[in-house]
Amino acid sequence: MKIAVGLIVLVTFCGVLYAQSHHIQWGNVTHYDILLHRDFVRKSSSWLQVVSTDVNYPLANSTQPRNRTITCIRAQDQYINGKGGFATLRAGGVGFNHTTVHFKSQRGQGFDFILEIYGH
Repeated sequence: MKIAVGLIVLVTFCGVLYAQSHHIQWGNVTHYDILLHRDFVRKSSSWLQVVSTDVNYPLANSTQPRNRTITCIRAQDQYINGKGGFATLRAGGVGFNHTTVHFKSQRGQGFDFILEIYGH
């Protein structure tokens, strides 16, 4: 009986390790906030290379309002196998009216994120 329970726990633990995404969120969405920007950030893998890109908000030369305060930034990793990329803030962010989010892959992998920026 103890061996069966131990085996179930081990299989569950390994499944959790295998099915990891690299979601990240800065700040929180309140009922006053609206979606300011959504972007699908994808980059294909390159053999034994690390690929990366930056996403800026507001976009240069765009009609996006520049007087909104960012309250939440969500980067949702679409890779569920633990091989997705990572998102980090490079500039601005929560409390600012601008941000730069940097996306970086693991070596030899690509990435696929949904980036959402909320504010008021």
